[in-house]
Amino acid sequence: MDTFRLILAASLFCISLVGCSTAWPESRLTQYLGTTSQPERTQLELAKLGMITAGLLVINDTSFAHSAPQLSKESFDSIQAHVQARLLHDGSMTLVQMDSSSASDSPVQLDSLLQMARDQHLAYLVLAVVSSTEIETPERLPLGGFFNRGGMQGFLNGFRAENFALAELVLLDVGTGQALLQSDGQAWASLERLAVPLESNVYPVVRRDLEIPPIYPTSEENAHDVLRAVASSEAIDQAVMHFSESWKKARG
Repeated sequence: MDTFRLILAASLFCISLVGCSTAWPESRLTQYLGTTSQPERTQLELAKLGMITAGLLVINDTSFAHSAPQLSKESFDSIQAHVQARLLHDGSMTLVQMDSSSASDSPVQLDSLLQMARDQHLAYLVLAVVSSTEIETPERLPLGGFFNRGGMQGFLNGFRAENFALAELVLLDVGTGQALLQSDGQAWASLERLAVPLESNVYPVVRRDLEIPPIYPTSEENAHDVLRAVASSEAIDQAVMHFSESWKKARG
């Protein structure tokens, strides 16, 4: 690993430490479920379930202090499709996509969520809540990018933004309002952008991990939105993985 890779790795490590201690969003599910808790008999109930049909409601929660701005409609639609695709692939259930616009004024009370499912004659509801915080600070960025001889070509003024995303999933029994299964996932992504936009093939850039290829937003205008969508998608992947593991374990 060369000097600039070491510098970048150290930078990302420090950011991750900050994220773990201060930046991650707190759980939002309690704002929707209240004091609803998982009953002791849940494991037995899940073991008896066959293939179920559940409603899927995805909410981008921005109701808390220091929340990152909402995802664009295009990114939110992509997130909804991503959640559904992952659950269909990893879970033993059929999903019915529910209209998220009726839950746009988050947080929504549990009774209202359950009534939305009842209106579609659904016995179960999967609620997916995606939230994130975001920090942006001034940064000196290598003209050729970190992986292109670093700062040997000089530096430009810019900004580095970090988004810390949380995805939470819960399977609800519509009849009783009880949470049958719950999981969450966290993910982080960074955005580097120039203070004065220039024609460049290295900025803006969204990074997730040193071993994962970076993503290049098509414009400065949508760069932050791409950052939030990338972090949210990664968090969803973790949440679905944990959800699927618990689901399979409970059903044997």
